[in-house]
Amino acid sequence: MAQFSKEELSFVKELPEHVEIECPVCLNILTDPHLVSCCGHNFCGSCIERVKASNGSCPMCKEKEYQTMADKKCSRIINGLEVYCSNRKEGCQWKGELKNMPIHLNKEKREGECQYEEVKCRYQKCRQKKQRRYLKYHEDKECPHRPFQCQYCRRKGTFLSITKDHYEECRQYPVTCLNKCVSTKMPRGSLTAHVNRECPLEPVNCVFSWAGCNDKPL
Repeated sequence: MAQFSKEELSFVKELPEHVEIECPVCLNILTDPHLVSCCGHNFCGSCIERVKASNGSCPMCKEKEYQTMADKKCSRIINGLEVYCSNRKEGCQWKGELKNMPIHLNKEKREGECQYEEVKCRYQKCRQKKQRRYLKYHEDKECPHRPFQCQYCRRKGTFLSITKDHYEECRQYPVTCLNKCVSTKMPRGSLTAHVNRECPLEPVNCVFSWAGCNDKPL
């Protein structure tokens, strides 16, 4: 079972005072509870095994020599505790046995029952976290790193690279004549030829400039 701290869990029924469900080592809810023979306290199986592997004494009574064994009764009690989803404040209405919470949440995975669980965007340069119910919209419509194609020249890139950088140089991007003539829209690549050959509002040298006329008629 995934590890949970007592603070992130909301129990449907108030816990009896004598029920110890926290591991004295990691301070999380007991996972795979193990009993020690010296003082009878429970620890997470992995926590007490780490202590024993380093030849450590019992964290509670400091006894050097002790045995550990799986406490199946304690495991049944903890797994059967009824809890609300840890995303209850965000709006999730799920409640069930603690053992089923990891399946409901399916943490870090894109797919899962809880639509209020936050998971990362699929695009590496983004990795922003969104609730599952908003993830598809973010990846399809919002994410600046989503795949995107220039609608004018069909060049492929990301939404950010196309709209921020490529549009500034795309030769097919529609631009307006600087002289504001009747040709209001044209591809950027045609602008120079338009100004030099076609634009009726482009100033040109007078045909008598050779004689000293400095006027610039349109």
